Amino acid sequence: MIIGPLGKEHAIGIFPIRNIQDELHAEQPEKYTRDAKTAYYMDPTEQKIVEAEAKDKDFEVKVIYHSHPDHDVYFSDEDRYLAAPWGEPNHPNLSWIVISVKQGKAAALSEFAWDAEKKDYVERKLEI
Repeated sequence: MIIGPLGKEHAIGIFPIRNIQDELHAEQPEKYTRDAKTAYYMDPTEQKIVEAEAKDKDFEVKVIYHSHPDHDVYFSDEDRYLAAPWGEPNHPNLSWIVISVKQGKAAALSEFAWDAEKKDYVERKLEI
């Protein structure tokens, strides 16, 4: 998660959140069919701590980022569902950055931000 001051366009801190997908997969493989190699599930406790700390300091979460190991950059159906579970985003000003990692190195990245007119997330390619 990347945070910054409320209402400002810049960020000031990056807070990695632990991926608990392997734990979920081990506990309920029929529900969580993928492991951490191909799926990411943020530890809700860590996520809430970052959100609460940000709010206490008049900051907000600006970006949520994750990587696609050995895959290209794209905003998957699952990404869209997590960002906008009812067709509208939970946080319309929050954007998502997806990083393609190939052979252990960042290969490409894009930001996906909500477009209210298109009612969808639109891609903006970023430079590494």
